[in-house]
Amino acid sequence: MNRTRGRNLANKAGDGPRTTVILPVFNAAGHLSRAAESVMKQSDDDLELIIVDDCSTDGSLAVARAVQATYSPDRITVIALAVNGGVSRARNAGLDAARGDWVSFIDSDDEYLPNYLETLFEAASSDPEVDVVVGGRIVVQNSGAEQAKSSRSLGIFDGPEACRLAMLAELTPFPWDKLIRRRLFDDVRFAEGAARFEDMTSNILLNSIARKVRSIDTPVYRYYIMDNSLTWGRIPTVSDTTLALDHLDKHLNPRFRQGRYGAAYACMRVLIMMLIAQSAIARGNGSPAAWQTISDCRRDIPLSMILSTIRVHRVIGLGAALLKFSPHLYAFLYRRHIRSSYGVG
Repeated sequence: MNRTRGRNLANKAGDGPRTTVILPVFNAAGHLSRAAESVMKQSDDDLELIIVDDCSTDGSLAVARAVQATYSPDRITVIALAVNGGVSRARNAGLDAARGDWVSFIDSDDEYLPNYLETLFEAASSDPEVDVVVGGRIVVQNSGAEQAKSSRSLGIFDGPEACRLAMLAELTPFPWDKLIRRRLFDDVRFAEGAARFEDMTSNILLNSIARKVRSIDTPVYRYYIMDNSLTWGRIPTVSDTTLALDHLDKHLNPRFRQGRYGAAYACMRVLIMMLIAQSAIARGNGSPAAWQTISDCRRDIPLSMILSTIRVHRVIGLGAALLKFSPHLYAFLYRRHIRSSYGVG
């Protein structure tokens, strides 16, 4: 891509790349080169890559150094954290070192499609007030089968509406399918220490302060289903949600928890409990630990919150009602769904 295109999107200071890509790493030696190479081979090469190693024990840091040597320290920065702190701390360390006017993220076991940045910048250039662009993705199952997916809501939205849509799960909760103006991170960081949902809550915060958000369905990212990932690889607990939700409540403007946003906020809380229950179903195989998590999730979905959710998102609300009142049927249907959609469970 010609770097003169999209001049209004270029680095204003002129002393750094247009985009900073942040790649957090923990024990991903087998996939790291693929992820990093997919960044460095972008059709829009006006970028820097920051690889943050979170005290890996499998040689990931050496792989990162080798990739850096292949290119240049001017284009790839490798940060080795002294203490393992989790993915949020790694992403925040990358943000602290970022020089670009725009930021994007990639997970160490996934890859960018070659036109990831070019596609998202073209979408951003449609309106100078766009601060966040959300792209589509290709989901790769364990079998190798691929399926294109995107956010349910497409188009351009002002920040408050995008915040509401994110709470309704109409915009994706991931950090890695988005191009984000770096200045938004002056006020937002990932919740350090959070075991789950640090990405969802951070996206809600970013949308709430953005001027405009554009969502497109063009695939830009290849997401690989991994059995040992945090999403698919362990039985979670309700306590996994505490830090991320506390972080959200601390930093989210109170207006987004009341009035026309109140039901959407309730929907988000219900959805998080459903997602925790779903992870327990996927990995628990009917174990006592899994059913304890499911029971805790049902306890934390009050009927009043289900009714509020039904008003703004019937599918999520009815799903929550099924989980609360008929958990065994819910578990059966969910296992069938993930077998057909993701090839797991």
